[in-house]
Parts: sequence; C-alpha cells; structure tokens
Amino acid sequence: MNMKQVRLPQFHDRAESVWAQFLQALPVIVFFLIMFYSVIFFFGMEYTTIASLVTVIFQGNYKKRKVPTVPLISLLLQQLLLLGLAYIATWNIVLSLILNLVVPFWLIFTKASQFNQLGYFSTLMTFTFMQFIPVDWNGFVIQFEAMTFCCIFVFITIKLYHQMNRGKLGICTERKVMHLLGCILEKFLNDDDISSDLKELFRLQRLLYQEANDKRGKRHVVTTAGKLQYMFAILIQRTTYLVSNQSKVLRPVDEESRKLALDLAEYMQKAGEIDFLSGNRAKTWTLMKEGRRLLAEAEKEKDIFHRHVANFFRMFLFILHQAEVREQGILSEQWEVPAKHRFKERVLAHFRPDTFEMRFALRMSIVLMAGMAFNLLFYDEHSYWFVMNAFLLLRPMYEDSNYRMRTRFLGTAAGCILVALVLPLCGSSIASHLIIAGIMVSCMYTATPGTIVHALFVTCFALSMTTLAMGETMAVFLRMAYIVGAVLFVLVINRFFFPTSLGSQVRYNFQLLFHMHHMYLRMLEDLLTNQLDYWRICDAQIQYHTVLAQIRNDLPQVEKDEKDREYFNKILNITWCMASEIQQMFFQVKHKKRGIEARRIMEQYISYTDYVLNQIQEMLHLKKEKKLKNIEGMKYQRYIEGEPELSSLMTQYARNLSRLYVLVLRRVR
Repeated sequence: MNMKQVRLPQFHDRAESVWAQFLQALPVIVFFLIMFYSVIFFFGMEYTTIASLVTVIFQGNYKKRKVPTVPLISLLLQQLLLLGLAYIATWNIVLSLILNLVVPFWLIFTKASQFNQLGYFSTLMTFTFMQFIPVDWNGFVIQFEAMTFCCIFVFITIKLYHQMNRGKLGICTERKVMHLLGCILEKFLNDDDISSDLKELFRLQRLLYQEANDKRGKRHVVTTAGKLQYMFAILIQRTTYLVSNQSKVLRPVDEESRKLALDLAEYMQKAGEIDFLSGNRAKTWTLMKEGRRLLAEAEKEKDIFHRHVANFFRMFLFILHQAEVREQGILSEQWEVPAKHRFKERVLAHFRPDTFEMRFALRMSIVLMAGMAFNLLFYDEHSYWFVMNAFLLLRPMYEDSNYRMRTRFLGTAAGCILVALVLPLCGSSIASHLIIAGIMVSCMYTATPGTIVHALFVTCFALSMTTLAMGETMAVFLRMAYIVGAVLFVLVINRFFFPTSLGSQVRYNFQLLFHMHHMYLRMLEDLLTNQLDYWRICDAQIQYHTVLAQIRNDLPQVEKDEKDREYFNKILNITWCMASEIQQMFFQVKHKKRGIEARRIMEQYISYTDYVLNQIQEMLHLKKEKKLKNIEGMKYQRYIEGEPELSSLMTQYARNLSRLYVLVLRRVR
C-alpha cells in the first residue's frame, strides 16, 4: 500500500512533465506532420527528408522574439543553394570529395563559433542529407520544387505564428534588466537581501553582450539593432559594477539623495514595462521626459552619488534618442570595420590549428568525405545510414559526442526491438505505416534531443517508413550494423583527428581572456595620442564578455571539485571588475588631451600592469604575451594630478590586479 502511495505521485508528476513537453513541442509536431504528409501527397514518399530539414529551420526560429524578414529569406534561399551543391556532389567521387571538404568549412566558419557551436547544423544538415540518395535531373527538379514549396511554407508559418502570438513570446532582456535593477536598488535602500538578485543581474548582463554578438554586421562591427544593444550592455555593465559595490558608491548620504535613489529605482522599474529600444516615440516620450527631469535633479549636486546617477541618465537618454533616429542611420564611419580587418577576422583568423572552428571543420570534413565516398562506392538503398549517423554523432565537443554515441546506440537498439514487436500487429498497409510514423514523430519531438528515448523514437519513425520497401529483419539488421559502424568511425575521428574537449576549450578561453586584458591595455595606450575607434572597442568588449560567459557556463562541467570551481570563479570575478574599470578608463581618457607628464605616467602604469598580468599567466601555466616593454628603471604611479575620477579607476584596477596576483600565488605555493 505504501509503495503504491509513493509511486502514484511520482507517476503523476512524470505524466504532467511529459504532457507539458508535448504541449511545448506541439507547434513543431503539427508543422512537421503537415510538411510530411504534404510532401508525400504532392511530390512522393522518396522526398520526405525535406520535411525534416525545413522543420529544423522552423524549430530554430519560431520561438524567437523577433525574426527579421531579410535574414529569414536569406536562410531559406541558402537551403536551395545547398540543395544544388548536394546534387552536384553526387555526380562523381571527385566532386563529392571537393564539396564535402569545402562546404563544411564554409558553413562552420561563417555560422558556428565557440559561443554558438551548433550554428552550422541546419544548413550543413541540408547539404549532407540531400546527398544520401543520388537522383537524375528530373529527380532534382522535383527535389527543388519540394524544397521551394516547404521553404515558402516555413516563411509564411513563422510570420503567422509571430502575428498570432505577438506579446506572448516573452519580454526582451533589456526590459528584464531595467526592472531588476530597479528592484535591487529599492531592496538595497530598504536594507533587504539582494544576493540572489545580483546573481540574476550578472547573468542577464552577460546575456546582453551575447545578444549583441548575435547582431554583428558585415561592414560595420554590429548592425543598427546591435549597436543599441551594445550601448545598453555598456550602461548596464557600469551600473552592475556600481550596484555590486553599492555600499561604497551608491549609498545616499541624506534624505534628499535617498529620495533621488528611490525615484531612480521607480524609473528603472517603469522602463522595464516599456519596449524602449523599439524606436516608438509614443512609448518612450514619457520615459525621456521623466529622465530629463531626474537628470537635472542629479546635476544639482557634485558628490560621487549624484555624479553616477547623472552619468546613468545621460547615457540612457542618449540610447533612447539613438533608438528613435535608428531609421536615419546611427552607424557612423567610426563603427565601420576596415576591409583588411574584416577579411582577417572572418577568414584568416580561423585558419589556426588551435581555433574551435578550424578543428571542428577538419573533423567534420573528414567524416563527410569518408562517409559520402562510402555511400557512392558501396551504394545500396540504405548505405546512407552510416554517414547520417556519423554526421549526427559528431559534435563540436568530445564529451557531447561520446554521450550521443552511447544514447544513439542504446536508443537504436531499443527502437529496433519495439519495431519488431509493434509493426507485425499493425498490418502491412501504407496507411498503417504512415499513421505509426506520425505517432513516432510526435513522441520524437516531445522527447529531449540526444537522449535514449529520443533516439528510440527516431529509429521507430525511420523503420516504420523503411519497412514499406524491405522486410523488418533486414531493416533492423542494417540499422544496427550502420549505427555500430558510425559509432566506431566517429570514436576514431574524435580520438585521433584534432580532438576538442571541453576542458581544453575552457583552458583556451582562459588564455583568450588574459590576452584580451593585454589588448585592453594596448588600446588604452593608443588612446593617449589617437582617437577612439568605436568598432575596435565594441569588437573587443563583445568578445571579452562572450568568452567570459562561455567559461562560466562550461566551468561546472570541467571542474567537479567545489574548491576548484570557487577558485576559478574568484579569478573570473576579479577580471570582470578589472574589465569594467579599464573600459571606464577608455571614456575618461577619450574626453581629454593630456600633457607629456600625464602620458608618461599612464604609459608606465600600463607597462607595469602588462608585466604583472604576464606573471599571473605564467603561474596559471598559460601562454605568456610576446611583446612587452622592459619595466626596468620605470616609476610606478597610479595617480594623475587634477584627474580624480581617472586616478580612482587606476587605483581600483591596480588593487584588483594585486588581489588576483595574491590569489594565484597562494594557490601555486
């Protein structure tokens, strides 16, 4: 009796969880079934692979808060181009080898990165899967028609879904951050605990930079929308830095200051209710009017609290103004990346053996060249199962690939058993097989991708279609034989050909993080005599914060020991503060020309900082910087006469650098 009482609630909770997953996946399930049966009805059963390919595109875009029309059309046209390249690759073995070498590099270099590791998937999947069954010209024409039909349907469906669910796709990160900042400030003034809110604020601040990274431009470092997000990310980073040290900076000194702080908290929460980056004047007019009033109030006093409040309002009002005039163009020449840097960044920078893109593109090319050559040379009706499984099993990270090898093999075995038991009971008619296929697809999209259960339903769906043309025993045997072959093949590739593990990637990112700090110092030194290149600082800040976010995301999976995780998180926290301080130095240095003595002090300060950073890297067993100045005979000074704000930032940065040095030194000793 007790056992039943324990199990029933567990079963009920599990059933509720599965039902919730089903409802969440329902739009994708309905979309696939419509595409699946439409392709069969209009074009024929042999072209149903196209339904799976366009469903991946729908699945990756329908939930996005905004899906711009031009990028979506571009993505769908790219599907047609890849279909044509896949057709050419099936002509002969030479073209197959060439295209399966070049296309993976193209798609991985342009669409994937260590911050978006699966960005290549939907497009490379189309190129790969459409090579499986070679067709003649007439067959290709039908494929092209089917793909065009499905792409048009994807476009219409996504636009209709967004129209019908306007306002239900969640609020933007900017609004979440503003509302949370207001709540934190209000709680702080009332002496309430804000520790959990600060954790969420740091997470959202990192997310802002990641979203700005997704909006990089071709000619300019970011698009118009990306510039607005980047500027807002800077504002929030500065404010987050101050909020995390509120006891020193944002503590109101009298009742009048407390009232201003409460008004600021209320203003932030009100801004969180308005889509202020949309450029809609009607929505932001009241926000701008109230912001100007509070700015005037903050400018009446000159203490540090009022100065920081005024700085916040100046930048926020500037962002609102930029959002309002965005259609007239807010990207000046200063945001334009020079042509040589664009070429180097997008092409040459990836052609290094230590980059994520290069290593993964090499592995993927080897898998596709070998797999497609096998399919062409030893072609039978289902030899493509080998390369299909190899493509799906090969993942950017060694750990993820190994996990999928286990789950795919076990799920395939379980699916073969289930098919052997169920299909004989359902008859041999085409209608019964199509009904079973539809049920299996519904279960497949409900299950979590990559799990044993997901692989089980994938296998059941594939075999329910395959057994229309061949016996169940042969289909099951081939399915298992090809999955075993694919697992062994991918295991060898991952082990011996340019392996990339999560641990090595985290270490590479730590190296990159310290290198970025040296780059910040070089940029600060350059600012002493030259103008600020907005594209350069924007590019550097976005890269720094996306690398930082990636380390924080991967660290718990790499460092299992809690003390080790705490140690590395302390390093990340200190370096985040240092990045915030030096980024504020950029704008302090930018607005004032300095004399020879002030420049000399800054140059020596930078050289000493470079030297200490290099010592820390050496203790962490990270690669040291090559080009550093000799500090012998230099005088270290972190104060410049007549510049209290810059001197304060230099002092705080030096203190954090000292904290970092001591932290690492203690660990080493």
